[in-house]
Amino acid sequence: MRRALLVAIAAVALTVAPARSEDRLVLGPRQFEADKSGKGAVLCTWSLYLSTRTLAAACELPRQPADDAIDRAIAEIDDFILANSSLHPDRAALERFKRDAADSELALARRRGLDSACRNNMVKFLRSAPPDKIEASVKALLATPREPVMNPCL
Repeated sequence: MRRALLVAIAAVALTVAPARSEDRLVLGPRQFEADKSGKGAVLCTWSLYLSTRTLAAACELPRQPADDAIDRAIAEIDDFILANSSLHPDRAALERFKRDAADSELALARRRGLDSACRNNMVKFLRSAPPDKIEASVKALLATPREPVMNPCL
């Protein structure tokens, strides 16, 4: 149940950009393919970190050491996406996409109740991870250049 909810949240967060503008990042079918490298689904991890950062800020949770590692992980994954995505986004489009995803995430959290979102177990889990574990897992995730994809997510 929790896995299905996380996949649904990640999918909503990653499909929020409008499809009519060429200066926007809009995911296509390749981004929903399965990772075949064995390294992991880059977009899944990225979306979980983006969601964690968004909810932690909205809930005004005190910063923890993991938050800095999550911020660095997002920046590294951004660079990976820019270098490897067949969509060829520029940094401005990627940043707009992330802002739109955060806005969508917050709107969904508010509709469902921000208090509940602030008690999200995945947010607690990711923010309690040792920073060196986050950094090591992201290094392994990004070790092989490939199309960043969403699946398998968790």
